[in-house]
Amino acid sequence: MSSDTRPDDLERLDAVGQPLEEPPSKRARGRRLLILVATERPLLLIMLIVVLIAGMAIFAPDTFPRPANAAVVLLDTAQTGILACGMMLLLISGMFDLSIGGILAFSGIMAGLAAKNFGFPPIPAFLVGCVWGVLLGAINGTLVTRFKINALIATLATLSVYRGGLQLVSGAGVTNIGNDFTVFGQTKILGIYSPFWFMAVIVLLFAFLVGRTRYFRQAYYIGGNARAAKLSGINVDRTVFSFFLIMGLLAGLSGALLASRLNTAVVLAGQGVELKVITAVVLGGASLSGGVGTIFGAFLGVLLMALLQNAMIIAHISPFWQLIVVGIVLLVSVGLDQFVRIRLRT
Repeated sequence: MSSDTRPDDLERLDAVGQPLEEPPSKRARGRRLLILVATERPLLLIMLIVVLIAGMAIFAPDTFPRPANAAVVLLDTAQTGILACGMMLLLISGMFDLSIGGILAFSGIMAGLAAKNFGFPPIPAFLVGCVWGVLLGAINGTLVTRFKINALIATLATLSVYRGGLQLVSGAGVTNIGNDFTVFGQTKILGIYSPFWFMAVIVLLFAFLVGRTRYFRQAYYIGGNARAAKLSGINVDRTVFSFFLIMGLLAGLSGALLASRLNTAVVLAGQGVELKVITAVVLGGASLSGGVGTIFGAFLGVLLMALLQNAMIIAHISPFWQLIVVGIVLLVSVGLDQFVRIRLRT
């Protein structure tokens, strides 16, 4: 062997004198971890959910693990879960809707007025709320696709319009709608109130539609590159408009369900729900730049947020701090998404 071979060179040779493979660098390991975070978000959420459940079972063994508390958590996922399906669809296509709280309140009160003041039977009254949701969603879709107003500005403006118009129409709201109308929101199935089962059916339906059907999968192409999607033959405006209709329908359904569960519809219903829904959806893997996300991930984000809120209530944490926590979770989720994307490009 040459006399000028250095000791560190010998360490890189195996028994037959062949160079050994270099161990993976810290940069390569970090890149693989970032790819894992970007592509396996549902797995990470499942791990966080398991850790949170285990931790709360130890911290509050007399309260948290009880079936009654589990039913409360599942009921809390109903409204946010229904809305998250529509919001995930919009975010995948590069859009979002900040007016869903206003649509929810408007639709709930319209359903309540139809049942109490106009004597509609329960099912038609419930459908009135859904129809109003579709109409308000159509206004949002028209502003965004026809008049080319940015979705943030358009839906933020309509949120104010819907809530203000609602106060002019109904005042404070509708109380004591009627016992027949409560069948949609107060019926129990397997010990869990019916809004959860509405949500479960909608999540399964949208998981199939977004994951398996050609029309809904166009959202990924539109969110990834709207110009390329248009050149490939996708009618981008019509598709995005239909997604706003769907978001309006789901918000209207949520409003009617909430009015049915409480037997009351108020103007302030759904206030702040936009933040909760967007936080859960982004936590579930959606990106504000569009093109990625799954309905299953959105549901896991909703479930994690419901568990986190339940844990804070059990721990007697102030509602003001709960809002702060939700805001921090949203910031961390968006920041993580941006950090992963920037690092993967370099």
